[in-house]
Amino acid sequence: MKNLLKTVSSLLLSHGCLLIGNGLFMTLLSLRANLEGFSTELIGLIMSGYFVGLFIGARYSSKLVSRVGYIRAFSAFASLISITPLLHLFWVSPVFWFTLRVFAGFAMAGMLMVTESWLNASANNKNRGSLLAIYMVINFLGAGMAQLLLFAHDPSDYQLFTLTSIFFSLCLLPVTLTKTPAPQPDPSGPLKILPTLRNTPVGFYGAICAGLMNASFNTMGPLFALELGLSARQISMFMALGICSGLVLQSPIGKLSDRIERRKVIVMVSTLVSLCCLIITLQVIMGYQLSWLLVSIFLYGSLAFTTYSLAAAHCNDWADPERRMQTTGALLVGFSIGAISGPLISGSLMGLVGPAGLFSFIGIVALLLALYTLSKISAKHTRSRLKSPYIPRPGSYYTSGELYRAVQKSSKISQTEAEEDKPKEKNH
Repeated sequence: MKNLLKTVSSLLLSHGCLLIGNGLFMTLLSLRANLEGFSTELIGLIMSGYFVGLFIGARYSSKLVSRVGYIRAFSAFASLISITPLLHLFWVSPVFWFTLRVFAGFAMAGMLMVTESWLNASANNKNRGSLLAIYMVINFLGAGMAQLLLFAHDPSDYQLFTLTSIFFSLCLLPVTLTKTPAPQPDPSGPLKILPTLRNTPVGFYGAICAGLMNASFNTMGPLFALELGLSARQISMFMALGICSGLVLQSPIGKLSDRIERRKVIVMVSTLVSLCCLIITLQVIMGYQLSWLLVSIFLYGSLAFTTYSLAAAHCNDWADPERRMQTTGALLVGFSIGAISGPLISGSLMGLVGPAGLFSFIGIVALLLALYTLSKISAKHTRSRLKSPYIPRPGSYYTSGELYRAVQKSSKISQTEAEEDKPKEKNH
């Protein structure tokens, strides 16, 4: 494992810089848009542009990666995303800002695809789970710590935009200067979604709900805190706690879902998320204390950010080895659909009813997921199958949730191992 970490250390360092820049800019832009006088609904529309770009990039950026290789593609995407924060300062226009968010999402999707494909190609089945766990820690800590950088300057000024661009540019250095040769990218096949939807509807709809919830919080959370009257420092604490807490229950919930049926764990987690949202909404309506609000958002984040991991694990339980990369791609599409829609809907609700609309919406989404999953569990025809290992996945605005091509190498290995194990399975 030590040798593997040495091999990919430069890539992980670049990814950390990327996540700090992206995490900072997501919060900064939401606050700056409010300061520019944009309505809540309009801010939600602007922020959803990022996920539109993420969706487009996940589908089409692989062609560039296959043509020029990992390092050159990463450099091109990093250059593109580095200029977007600075361009926001040239022209304050909702249409222009939305367009820039689309380009940023496209570039981010390409960089995430390069990173995750590279990691999967460098690892084997014995250390892949450990490596992806380290990758997940970097995702949450990078995006969480980025919130604290809001202390550096006033969001109404230009310095934080420049700082964001600096971090995006810094992510170029470790990858381009590494002595370790990058693996050769594999050609990608066409993405098919319907097989995953038919085979594991709970997992696919779970990915959509994860996109709805996580994107709503990540994009509209800063505006929620601002409308409550929190200062810039308090907003940073609020967002940092909500994001970093996603690490806390990944392992315990993962182990629990490995022991009992995952759908039951999805019901439990979704119900608890809905309860947390109810508590936060009541605090908004009846008056809140900052300490209790921070405790509530910590509990919310620790539960809500496991939803995508559970959905992905459930889908992979039922995915044939040769369809694992198709399953990953379908999950990303589901998450992207939710992530595009979430800020639009939650932003509109906040415009109608105020800050209480954000967690009211998230709570309803979580409750609907719990009820839908419960209805599937109660169905007469149930199936049983050996589970695949649970792998924590961030599944949020700063990750692809393992993009479509990120598991190409591992899927080929899994298929070979599955064929070797077939005689053993018959004995059970």
